Amino acid sequence: MGLPQTLLDSARPRWSHRDPVEGGNPFPPGDPNAARWAEATATARARLRAHDARLAETADVTLDPARYRAQIVGLAGARFDTWAERLLVVLDDEARRAEGRLWLDRYVDNWLAYATDTLPHVTFGTDLEDRLRARARYWSGPGQSDSTAQSPTTPPIMGR
Repeated sequence: MGLPQTLLDSARPRWSHRDPVEGGNPFPPGDPNAARWAEATATARARLRAHDARLAETADVTLDPARYRAQIVGLAGARFDTWAERLLVVLDDEARRAEGRLWLDRYVDNWLAYATDTLPHVTFGTDLEDRLRARARYWSGPGQSDSTAQSPTTPPIMGR
């Protein structure tokens, strides 16, 4: 059985902590995935709060466009990683993993449009797309069907 259509249809990026999957838990009550999704969502929100606390201590207020762009790309990458990892808890067969890859690709595309719309003064070049496409490949790669495979707090490309 595939992923719920409400999940597949919703991949809305946000600078805030708002869930990219709109409408709440996409799994019906009683479905084992509903509990896994709810737990993973709570974990994701806690990670976002922890990331923002670290960011508040380390972010530079800068007029340097390159430094500002790097900070924004890092923030988008952290948001992306957090929600991508949550998706892994329900990718328990090959059909769902294939749908998960499609969702990640859509999420990247939506992030690129969202960043351009919300920050028209920032010239991203290929930095944001390169980062997010690499992250999508990472999260959909071999071994990522187990959500314990990698923590989003230490992703391999994040500090690039």
